Amino acid sequence: MISPRKETAMNRPLMSCVLTAIILAMALPVFGGEAPVANTLEEAFKNGTPLFTLRYRYEEVDQGNMDKNAHASTLRTTVGYRSAAYKGFNFMVEAEDISVVGDAQAYRNAGFGYLDNGVRDRPVVADPALTQINQAYFQWKNDANKAHIGRREIVIGDSRFVGNVGWRQNHQSFDAFAFTNSSLDILDLSYRYISKVNHITGKVLDMSSHLINADVTIGEIGTLGLYGYMLDYTRPTTYGLSTATYGAEFKGKAELSENFGLLYEAEYAAQSDYGNNTGSIDATYIHLMAGAALKPVTLKIGYEVLGGDAATTDNKGRFLTPLATLHKWNGWADRFLGTPGAGLNDLYFLASGMLGPVKGLAVYHIFTADDGDADYGKEFDIQFTYKTSWKQTFGLKAALYSTDAPEVVAPATPLPFEVDSSKFWVFTSYSI
Repeated sequence: MISPRKETAMNRPLMSCVLTAIILAMALPVFGGEAPVANTLEEAFKNGTPLFTLRYRYEEVDQGNMDKNAHASTLRTTVGYRSAAYKGFNFMVEAEDISVVGDAQAYRNAGFGYLDNGVRDRPVVADPALTQINQAYFQWKNDANKAHIGRREIVIGDSRFVGNVGWRQNHQSFDAFAFTNSSLDILDLSYRYISKVNHITGKVLDMSSHLINADVTIGEIGTLGLYGYMLDYTRPTTYGLSTATYGAEFKGKAELSENFGLLYEAEYAAQSDYGNNTGSIDATYIHLMAGAALKPVTLKIGYEVLGGDAATTDNKGRFLTPLATLHKWNGWADRFLGTPGAGLNDLYFLASGMLGPVKGLAVYHIFTADDGDADYGKEFDIQFTYKTSWKQTFGLKAALYSTDAPEVVAPATPLPFEVDSSKFWVFTSYSI
């Protein structure tokens, strides 16, 4: 007898084919131009836009404390539909399927509950096979206001605090209500209420959280972003993630000539325990960046601090960002998805630009403890992408992390940053 888990895994490639057929059938009548403005409810349905993406990725992970490497070959397929607007209202729905192409036991997928593939002797690649409705929401907008309610991917700013974790195959989405006002040219105000977080592992986390943002344009020198994120998780196992974070970020660019500009960014935030959190947090966040845009190359140097408490005697806790797109920050090897107890300092150097038709990006990190003098490690990340005229992207990406932490002797379990790790990716994506 085939188990439900195996039967589901066997059917996933078929599901992808079915979803692809559906979107192509939906798209046939509407290809060839943008949908006109809907004058009736019937036109709003007829003149909508089909949505379709494919992303295949192969990921290999070599981790120092494991004899076997991870080999994850996965395909992400999404199909969706966005209606035309009628009297300011429209809706969007998107279905998502993640399928394993090849051996589902060649990596630990970190899936939640029945999605867990049971592998424990290989490194984690957090891409469980699943099929679900990833986005489904109603939206209303006019010239100055916009609101939506339902399930949606949300990215705020640079996704340091709230993001969709778009690198992973199953994107993070939120069950939320959001309202934005742009009545003033220099000011954008937004409020979001979040009741659920649909995590990349398939886990659903309940919360009652409030996110407030005010973005002020200061002439031509930059933008000042003020924010308050009050996260209150409502299940006992996640009470410790409940925090209140208040901060400000200023960033901008000074154009000195046609081919040369200065980049700058400064951010500070203070975090405390909030809501159901029974612990104590009194931690700070700092991010400073300076750079130069030398067309076609951009150079940056940055320093990021997530506060911590090495001795755990000061009751300061550690600075947490549980809703962030964490893969984007502190190295692509994902050694710092959780802030260490002693906090984290990340000194980084970044270079990006075009090499002919190929876009390149390289980053070097030096990681140390915020509280104390511990050296965590160093990492070099590099990526190349090429986008074709038919809207398909091809990419190569690698992350090489080398620990500076003392060797951990068994039976003790090393922390992620105490283990050497290298990752390699080959990927391609297509969308309409």
